[in-house]
Amino acid sequence: PNDAAPVATPSETVTYTLVVTDSLGCTDTAYVTITLDYFTNLGLPNIFSPNGDGNNDVLYVRGSGVNTLQFMIYDRWGEKVFETSNMETGWDGTYKGKDLNSAVFVYLLEATMLGGSILEKKGNITLVR
Repeated sequence: PNDAAPVATPSETVTYTLVVTDSLGCTDTAYVTITLDYFTNLGLPNIFSPNGDGNNDVLYVRGSGVNTLQFMIYDRWGEKVFETSNMETGWDGTYKGKDLNSAVFVYLLEATMLGGSILEKKGNITLVR
């Protein structure tokens, strides 16, 4: 209403309308669109150590603003060793119930963000035992 310094924290892309009326009754209207970009809020470590010490034992995709997710990890021969569509499900460094040795793996990450944008990332993850 009559706030000289309004603050907004939208959770999705939104357009705000500002209507100002001066003391003579003249009005003007301004529009501002706040577009949320969640790309910078999605992260993945490039190394983890599933050795049972309680530190970095499970590899998770972390972030906010994700609508859908597809996360896949492949070994150096191109065999898929892990896949999830749930950010709460991480990789513990196993494949078919067996611990994998220290190695470099390739990941593919495809995410649709709440704002509708699509993020595709790929890179390496080092497993250290």
